[in-house]
Amino acid sequence: MPEPRDGVVTLLLAGGLGSRYRQEDDRDKLLVPSAGAGSRPVLQASIETLQGLTERLVVVARADNRPLCEQLEIWRRSWAFDVLAVDTRGLGHSLAQGVAACPAARGWLVALGDMPYVRRDTLATLVAQIEPERLLLPVHDGQPGHPRGIGARHRSALLALDGDRGAQALFTESPVLRLPVRDAGVLRDIDRPGDRMDRASGQADG
Repeated sequence: MPEPRDGVVTLLLAGGLGSRYRQEDDRDKLLVPSAGAGSRPVLQASIETLQGLTERLVVVARADNRPLCEQLEIWRRSWAFDVLAVDTRGLGHSLAQGVAACPAARGWLVALGDMPYVRRDTLATLVAQIEPERLLLPVHDGQPGHPRGIGARHRSALLALDGDRGAQALFTESPVLRLPVRDAGVLRDIDRPGDRMDRASGQADG
């Protein structure tokens, strides 16, 4: 396992409502199996893959999501991460609070809790490229994905985020380092039950 990258903090955002998922399956998508019956829950899979890559891993969760917060405390017995429970007005607000609470000398790897299929080697490659002035974007088959690297010099812009809009405007308005990757996992988030991968086939359930 590589040494954790000094000066980089991973913020794993897990504060969404998952409304589109609940329209078809009234469960918290972060707690359902990630790849078929018996597999790890979605958020747990994300946490495990991110272990040990940066100096700190922080899961940003909604304080009012008590079942998720309770499960996170159970997982903390086996895995090294911190929990930041926040009152949030959306993705951007969650990210702003995470950045405010978790300073980083180089910057942040901003990951999404509903994207458990990103490979560990892809994550390590991204982390190695994070520098204070950089905005880092993984690209697969010409399509931009997640997680993203945001250098520490962009802290003020991140602190100004609010509501549900994330850092997309920052990536639109500023120069971005686009990093080609051979990992379709950077494009695979779980919005609906059919987006989960079948463990045997490697294809989405739907």
